[in-house]
Amino acid sequence: MYLWIKENRYKRLNRFMPILKRKMVGIANYFGLPDNSLSVMRINDFIFHTLYKWLNRRSQRRSFNWQGMKEMLGYFEIRPMRVRKRAIVVDWY
Repeated sequence: MYLWIKENRYKRLNRFMPILKRKMVGIANYFGLPDNSLSVMRINDFIFHTLYKWLNRRSQRRSFNWQGMKEMLGYFEIRPMRVRKRAIVVDWY
C-alpha cells in the first residue's frame, strides 16, 4: 500500500481516493476477522500516515494538516477500517 500511494500521489484526488477506498475495503474484508482488531488498527494508522506524508509532498508547500486531512477523508467517505462481527456458529446434527 505504501508504494501504491507513493506512486499514485500525483493523480487528482477525485480519481485517487475512490481507488484507495476500494483497496481499504478489500483489506478490511480480508484482515477484519474477529480478534484481529489490533492488526486492523495498525494497518489503518499506517495507511492514513502514509497518505498524509505523500499528499503533503505533492507541492512546494504543505497541502494538509491533520484537520484538513480528516475533512478530506470525510468528503470522500473514507472511514477507518473495522473488524467484522463474530460469526454465529450453528451445530447441525
